[in-house]
Amino acid sequence: MELFTLDRNFLRQDTLDTFHSAIWTERYYGDGEAELVVPITTEMVQKLKEGTFLGLVGSTEIIIIEKQELEEGKLKVTGNSLMKFLNNRFVRVSAAHADRYWPIDGPPGWILWAIIYYMCVPGSPFLVPGAPTGIPNPQTLAIPNLWLASYDTTLSQPVHVAVPYGPVYDGMREVATTFQIGMSLYLESADENGYALRFRNYRGLDRTSAQTVNTQVRFSPEMDSLTDIKELRTIENFKTQVHTFAPANPGDLATTAGLAQYISGVSYTGFDLRALMTFAEDITTDMINGDANVLLQILNTRAQDALTNHHFVKVVDGEIVPTAQFKYGRDYNLGDIVELQGNSGIVQNARVTEYIRSQDESGEHAYPTVAVLD
Repeated sequence: MELFTLDRNFLRQDTLDTFHSAIWTERYYGDGEAELVVPITTEMVQKLKEGTFLGLVGSTEIIIIEKQELEEGKLKVTGNSLMKFLNNRFVRVSAAHADRYWPIDGPPGWILWAIIYYMCVPGSPFLVPGAPTGIPNPQTLAIPNLWLASYDTTLSQPVHVAVPYGPVYDGMREVATTFQIGMSLYLESADENGYALRFRNYRGLDRTSAQTVNTQVRFSPEMDSLTDIKELRTIENFKTQVHTFAPANPGDLATTAGLAQYISGVSYTGFDLRALMTFAEDITTDMINGDANVLLQILNTRAQDALTNHHFVKVVDGEIVPTAQFKYGRDYNLGDIVELQGNSGIVQNARVTEYIRSQDESGEHAYPTVAVLD
């Protein structure tokens, strides 16, 4: 692993070639992190002070060191990605103290970009003098040289989202996980004339046997690419139908309950129908703009979230072993849907959610982790 520091203009500074261990984790939803353990020296304490940028050859991620710990003769520093740094900015589009949500409509990928644009990009209507947010000098909250690379368009159906006032990344992550959209804020370029930061959101490619467009990727014990295998099937928490209510009835709006149903080509009745009722206690008047249809959309979304969290568990789990057959960055990437095959022959779809690089006394390692899909 070749680690290095960067200055505030994202220009490369010092190569870090002396360390006890390093872990560099990239994640589909953008909340990457790193941990570096080095000998304690005055030079290292200065090089790796809080706020320093870290880079890694072979990765587009930039990590900001957040914490130093000095103990037992070693210096440990940990940091987060630029995407997660956005929790140092906040969502707000109103000066009304009582407001708690920003209602916004559009395709999910565009909404994720809109949150960053309006809350972080220089020149945004909410980051200029006189912006209607009640914040003095809002332009100081802009992040220089930040712009869009691309956003997902595969989910083109507009949705209604009520983004909570609060940290930017947390609000974005709620949207991203609901619609399973990956996010990245990365350094596109940097030289003596300046730098460019870019935001991208995307959905990974389907690499399962259910399609023929992309190269199929299946990890299995037969190919020595999946070890320590565990398998589980259970319907203990499985629900086929969810109804969601807003008991506070904000604005005295009348609407039906939110509804989500498990789609499998089967009509569930009798002992096969497994229903759940939930309450969306946090829905407020400013979230729905006095519109009963918007309230119903939110209730439907909450019902879908609850249904997703109560799925039929059919899990094949294990440790993916990097092989020459499937190489990260060539055959699959973050967000791609791959297959895991267990000892029983069960094949499970899973999304690549992390890629971890590490190095210590035992050598250098790199491997993905996945999240099993329903």
